[in-house]
Formats: sequence, C-alpha cells, structure tokens
Amino acid sequence: MKILIDAHLSENKLTGIGRYLNGLIKALLKQDKTNEYFLLVQEGIVQTHPLSQLHAPNLTKIPISLAGLSFRQHVVIPQILSKFKPDIYHHPHFDLPLFHNIPSVVTIHDLKYIRNPHFFPELSWVKRWYMKQMLANSITRAQKVITVSKNTKHDLIDLFNISEEKIKVIYHGLEERFRKKFDFNQMAQVLNKHGIFDKFILFVGERRPHKNIINLIKAFKLVKSNLHYSLKLVIIGKNYANYRDPEIEIARQGLEGDVHIDDFVTDEELVAFYNMTELLILPSYYEGFGFPLIEAMNCRVPVIAANNTSMPEIVGDAGLLVNPEYPEDIAAKILSILKDNQLREKLILKGLKNIKKFTWENTASQTLQVYKQIYSDNEH
Repeated sequence: MKILIDAHLSENKLTGIGRYLNGLIKALLKQDKTNEYFLLVQEGIVQTHPLSQLHAPNLTKIPISLAGLSFRQHVVIPQILSKFKPDIYHHPHFDLPLFHNIPSVVTIHDLKYIRNPHFFPELSWVKRWYMKQMLANSITRAQKVITVSKNTKHDLIDLFNISEEKIKVIYHGLEERFRKKFDFNQMAQVLNKHGIFDKFILFVGERRPHKNIINLIKAFKLVKSNLHYSLKLVIIGKNYANYRDPEIEIARQGLEGDVHIDDFVTDEELVAFYNMTELLILPSYYEGFGFPLIEAMNCRVPVIAANNTSMPEIVGDAGLLVNPEYPEDIAAKILSILKDNQLREKLILKGLKNIKKFTWENTASQTLQVYKQIYSDNEH
C-alpha cells in the first residue's frame, strides 16, 4: 500500500495541526515497516524540525511550497498525486484538494469557524464561504473522516448531516517531552529569562477571541483580591490579527505588572512553564481538542477547563470545569486549587491516569486501520 500524507501544514512554528502530523507520522513509521509512505513537506523547514529528522527506508519526502490556506493546492497537489499514484491520500485539514480521484481520508480538527464565526471578525465573508464549501466538499468526497474528538464528530453530523459510520474518532497523542522534570534550578533560569520570578498560573494558546482571555483576566483580578501573596498570570501564545482586547483589559483592571504575555516560547521552555506553574487553565468558548490540557497533566499539573465542546471529554474527571461566561466561577475554581493541597494532589493523580489513553502509538494504530479499510474497500 502506498500512502501519501500531506504534511506541508507542519511549519517551523508548530501549531496544533503541526503537532498532530509530527506525532502521527513518527508513530506510523515506527509501527509500519511494510507500507510505503510519501510525505509532502514544506520547503525550507529547519533541520531541527521533527519532520526533517524523520528517516526510514519506506519514507519518501516531497518538498512543496504552499501557503497554509491556498487556492494553488488545487493545482499543485493533484499533479503530485497523478505523478506518484498513491493508494491512499491523507489530507489533515478541512480543504481536501479538488480535481483528483485518489481514495482519501481527511482529518477535521474542529469547526470553530463554522460554529462560532462571530469570534473571527477578521475573517472575510468570502473566506468564510470558501471554508464552508471546502469542508462540505471534503466530507463528501473523502471515503473516511477522522475527527480528534467526539464533539467534532457531533458537530459534523449536526451541521452537515454526514453519516455517523463515515466518521472515526481518533484522539491526539502526547509528546514525550511534556513530562515532569526535577531540575528546578534549570527551569527557574528559563522563567527568569522571561521575567517570571513569582508563583504563577498559566494559559497556553493563541490570543484569539474564542479563547476567552478577557474573562480569564477578570477572574484573575478576583483571585488576586483573595490572596495574601504575589501571583502572576502567564499567557503564552501569539496574538490574532489586530486583536488587542486582552492588553486593553489588562490595563482596565490595573494588572499591567501582574499579567505576563509571551508570543512564543520553544517547546523546551514550555515544559519549564508547565512544570513550574500552580495550574493550567483553558477557559475557551470552543476547543477541538486542547493539547495544553494533556501536556500539563503529564507534567503533574492540575488543570481547569471550560465545560463546553471537547474539553469535558478530554479532561474527564481529572480536572475542574468552569462556566466560561462567569469570571466568578473561573476565579472560584482557581482559588479552590490554590488553597486546597488535597484537591491539588487528587487532580494530579487523576490526570496521570487520564492521559494514558492519549498516545501517538494509539493514534497511529487506529489511523493505519483506517488506511487499510479504505484500501480494502477499493480493492473489492
């Protein structure tokens, strides 16, 4: 079986899709020595990139130059498919290229742009229309649709009337680097380099409207008024277009010295932030999966998440859930962990148990079964 995986969306600064592709492909090559893999990779990715370091006798890399969301892919990728003639084409996004008849599987990570368009004011109606049409095209033409949560599966069924049998839920895995470390001096040096010298709580994710950072900042103000020691809120993630509301809210609440924002940290630095934080909080209005939740759990950190979309499914009973609409609820849950060591330890132990179901080995094994099913269906 010849399998072509489109990994050109895994760029130098890793996003959720990049993490998915890197983890999946590495685990597939480790498990599967029989089938032949072709990998579309972005031209110019650095040598330290995970995909640059992947080598296997059954792997062929095909460099291409394409923007993330590109009309050109509907010309370029069908030409590549015509040349290499794979048995299976795996496209990890909502926009399966047109003009080809290769049996395909698509991975749909979330439907935030369709479910909550009001959170993306910079998105033009033309782009929104294109995304919706491409998503409908993808789930119609693909022989199998992978979703990374049951919530996304239910969204697809609800919004597009897709058959449940066509969808396979396969969770993301957890990268090995996100784990508990005990070199506190080294990790403290990382934090000090970023200007963090006090205890802190942590948010990881792009600064977009649907991430609900405004209510988190309001909640943090309430937390500060209930503590007798210095505590910081650390926000790690790049900003969205011209979205400056978090910075405006920080100034409105008088928290300029108490909220620290980093647009980007390396994965190695992020591990230090996870290990040294009091807790991780993800109060979003929408998450397709929520990588930071399982990354923090494996670093033995208690987590708080919103009680919507995929987050209750991913967290299970291993974290506290909040109503994202109410800063008072968010603040109360934060304080409960900060003030109750028994609750903290209980959540940490439950988190370590919960994350056992999130492995790239499981992701790859289930994905390989999808490939085999598609191949078998087309053979007969």
